[in-house]
Amino acid sequence: MRLLLAVLVAALALLGGATATAQTEQLPGRLLFIKDGDLWVYQNGTANPLGTGGTWSQPSWSPDGSSLAYVYRGTNFADIFVTDERGESQRRLTNSQSTILENNDWNLRPTWSPDGTVIAFVSDRASNLPVLWAMNAEDGGARRQLATPGLREDSVDSMAWSPDGSRLAITLFNDPGPSQIALVPLGTTRLQSQMLTDSTGGALDPAWSPDGAWLAYAGHDGANLEIHVVRPDGSGEQRLTQDGFLARSPVWSPDGRHVAYLSSHTGYFEVWAIDLQVDGNGLWTASKPRQLTQELHVDAGSGLSWGP
Repeated sequence: MRLLLAVLVAALALLGGATATAQTEQLPGRLLFIKDGDLWVYQNGTANPLGTGGTWSQPSWSPDGSSLAYVYRGTNFADIFVTDERGESQRRLTNSQSTILENNDWNLRPTWSPDGTVIAFVSDRASNLPVLWAMNAEDGGARRQLATPGLREDSVDSMAWSPDGSRLAITLFNDPGPSQIALVPLGTTRLQSQMLTDSTGGALDPAWSPDGAWLAYAGHDGANLEIHVVRPDGSGEQRLTQDGFLARSPVWSPDGRHVAYLSSHTGYFEVWAIDLQVDGNGLWTASKPRQLTQELHVDAGSGLSWGP
């Protein structure tokens, strides 16, 4: 696998207007996303490629923004790597490629602990479908499957680590119903896991607010997906968007004042953002959504990661 940095003027010139955005206001931090298997970053009002090769997926900033984890997708396997913020060095944390087809594993959805020492992920290495695992972020050591006490777990997809490190919010699939958001306690606590949503159409893509007081997620409203928020105790549920299309992968800005997400409003998924305020009743008010990227056709399955 080869990592290429797209920071040269000539490379950017070839891409021309693909990096242009419709919004001049600058949002804090950096947004990671995937286009056609390449890694892109949105910063200071523009989107530029960071790593190419067509095999990138599901990037995730480390808490301090000095490195990022990502999934390298092979023909019939997927492994998790970590690279620095410039893509100049990389470490392979899992090694699942086998000469025997049926022995290959899929390792997906790397998610950093708040202190940056552990990466949670999903893997089918010991099960028929992907379930929760964790490993050391430095070298992939101390790999272990995580328990989900109190939940019947068929498979797990996107997840988010609570800012205090005590819980994971996960997208949980239990046949025959749609996916829902569940909270899984970590460490030595004897607390049970709990279902957070009970949406008729299903819910997915949880994201904790920086203060841990709220979770954003994508919830089905009829045929559409909209961005919702809810407190960890299940109260205060609100819908933040009314796009009438498909909205996925919400992420909070580091200052908690904005939520970015992916929307199919233009026919393909692009990065959008809303500004948030709390009114006198303690309810969220959201600005009109604004489109941040133009004609990039972002990979919705890889989601977004908002780092410093």
